[in-house]
Amino acid sequence: MAEWWKFQRRHECNLFEALFKDREDVTEEDIVAIVTNVAEFFNMPTPEISSKCETFAEVLLGDNADKCELSYNMEMLKKTGINNNDAFTLCFVHEMAHQMLFHYRFSLFCSERWIQELAADMTAGLYAARHLLTTGKFKYALSRQKYSLTHPDGKLRKEIVECGRQNLERMRVDGNTIMDIVIRYMPFFVYTHYDTLESDYRKMAYELELPSPPPPQPVRIEDLPDSNLIKQVVMKHRKQKDKDNENN
Repeated sequence: MAEWWKFQRRHECNLFEALFKDREDVTEEDIVAIVTNVAEFFNMPTPEISSKCETFAEVLLGDNADKCELSYNMEMLKKTGINNNDAFTLCFVHEMAHQMLFHYRFSLFCSERWIQELAADMTAGLYAARHLLTTGKFKYALSRQKYSLTHPDGKLRKEIVECGRQNLERMRVDGNTIMDIVIRYMPFFVYTHYDTLESDYRKMAYELELPSPPPPQPVRIEDLPDSNLIKQVVMKHRKQKDKDNENN
């Protein structure tokens, strides 16, 4: 029965399922095996792997996209819900999709970086469908991220992972076919979600232009209302101190 419920909730995206259910002890050796398997599926050279990273995970590419370094921060990932083999796998599929799309430009929106992120998320969804991986934890981790200069809003990212998972046309596909599906399907997703993308981008740009809030002004006890309990205690202490000084 426990396995049945685990199967039923495999794609549910919520805090409880992400942080507390179906956790696994993933080691650095497991990470190497995961990345190697993903690279083999996409017919790519295995990247250099580093466990030192200031963000969740990132892939560093040079002019030659065949050579890259994949770095990750184990503790940061676990705190967001990336805490079992399937979740780590999809995280690294996302990062390695950037390597495969290194020279491709979609030119579908004013921010190419946003579209590249969405394309990598769709790749993860398709890979999950192809390999029957659970997606709940990965989608939860994405959904918690707010739009920024480099990434679209997490709600949209969660949605495109699910679109990829549900739109795999057939199970017997290789890595090249999955990337072809991503390139073919991305225009449809972007155009059907263009208003959301544009709205989020405008919000992000507006927030960046806002001036920094002024530093907080010090609070004078005398300016507080007489009903304020802190003022009452301080004033009582001052009166007592003045009285003691007079007696001395």
